[in-house]
Amino acid sequence: MLETPLLPLRLPQKYSFVLDFDTPIVTMSWLPLAGALVLLMIDSAIELALISSMVGYLHRSGANKYPFLSDTGALAFIGPKPKGLLLNEGHTSNGASGTALIIVCFGGFLVLWNERRRERRSQTRKPSGLFVTWTVFTVLSWLLTLSAMAYTFAVTNQTKGQRVDKAVAVQFQGEAYPLQKWTPGNWHKALLALPITSDKDAKYLHHWLRVIEGWKWNLIPMFFIGLLVAALSVRMCLQDRTQRRTTKA
Repeated sequence: MLETPLLPLRLPQKYSFVLDFDTPIVTMSWLPLAGALVLLMIDSAIELALISSMVGYLHRSGANKYPFLSDTGALAFIGPKPKGLLLNEGHTSNGASGTALIIVCFGGFLVLWNERRRERRSQTRKPSGLFVTWTVFTVLSWLLTLSAMAYTFAVTNQTKGQRVDKAVAVQFQGEAYPLQKWTPGNWHKALLALPITSDKDAKYLHHWLRVIEGWKWNLIPMFFIGLLVAALSVRMCLQDRTQRRTTKA
């Protein structure tokens, strides 16, 4: 029996295809940066919410007085805020989170939408001047977050371990506690170290201590996510220059 030789399979011309490696694939190139922006938007919004809650609480709590037992066993009251309350670290962190949310995230989504639109029209991967400007702001925002984190933890460590002198607190009942400088977190820890006689007040102070500690520790993930956004945006800016150098070589 004769065997029929196998002929090479040839596709009809209408089914042939060509891979054009020069055509930019715009869909996937922006996804890592867009995903990092979503993470930063969520984290910075949480930071803003926590700081805003703390600020509102500090403004509302001016008339509060917390009962505690003095050294003599008598009942005394201490005010909600000391005279030397430090708030600059909260203002700095609030500015860092607001910058990250509004300029980097909201502005970034608008810039990415403009870049995608520009790519589809001109078929070019070269970043626009708007994208380069926004990239500079991502780096500046990350540096602001770094400064806020460093300043917050430095001030917290400087005032760490301080205690309220009960004898002085008894003398200044109805007035702000006059000794030392305090961060909101360390002040609340000192208040909770007193023999507070009201369980309701103790739970109230514990709640706000968790809020204050929350925004402080949330600066760490915001720092790393901001670094990721800045690195990806810088990489997008340098990608076109690297490709052009490779093509020339």
